[in-house]
Amino acid sequence: MDRKSDSLKLMKNRENLYRFLVRLYKIEIDEPLLTQMKSMSFPVECCQTKLSEGYRILREYLDNCSSDPITDLASDYAKIFLAAGIADGSAAFPYESVYTSRKKIIMQDAYDQVKAIYAAKGLKKNDDEGSEFYEDHISLELDFMAFLCHETQYILGTQDESKFLSCVKEQMDFLSKHLLNWVPRFCSDIEKYADTKFYKGIGKITDSYLALDYTILKSLTD
Repeated sequence: MDRKSDSLKLMKNRENLYRFLVRLYKIEIDEPLLTQMKSMSFPVECCQTKLSEGYRILREYLDNCSSDPITDLASDYAKIFLAAGIADGSAAFPYESVYTSRKKIIMQDAYDQVKAIYAAKGLKKNDDEGSEFYEDHISLELDFMAFLCHETQYILGTQDESKFLSCVKEQMDFLSKHLLNWVPRFCSDIEKYADTKFYKGIGKITDSYLALDYTILKSLTD
């Protein structure tokens, strides 16, 4: 394969993984998704130990589900991300503002910043699942990374390929400023509050994949 084809394939694979993560954080797991995930093949050996561990934990859960996994996962989703049933309200609240603002509350500087970034691309929240989230919600920030991956594919396929490098740098910039600056702590909290191995595995996968993805992007610029 030539360099352009390799880059297109890489961007497509990255887009697919980001969209997969978006779905996991946007709403609870339903039966069709769980069935699909049970049939998926996950990497056995990855270049990052933590990523391999995350896939192993997720595979172990999928292979040994309880009799009512949908209910168990819905309950765990509410506990982890909404603090449902937690007396002191501790949770892995899925907003950048909560992890980066002095007051640890929503709709702070990060919210304004990402909202402006989305608007500059002509983007706004869709009227579907997740429309009630603020713009710095984990699912919307991951969705923006998927959008940037898709945009890069379009540029590679139909426009001046010299713009490819600027697209990669744009992705690196958003990843470093609006994901890597808070998601590692967020994922640590997921592992802390999760009862199911499903979400413990997802936390590890998310954290380690974002770090790996930044390394991949940097290698492209080098």
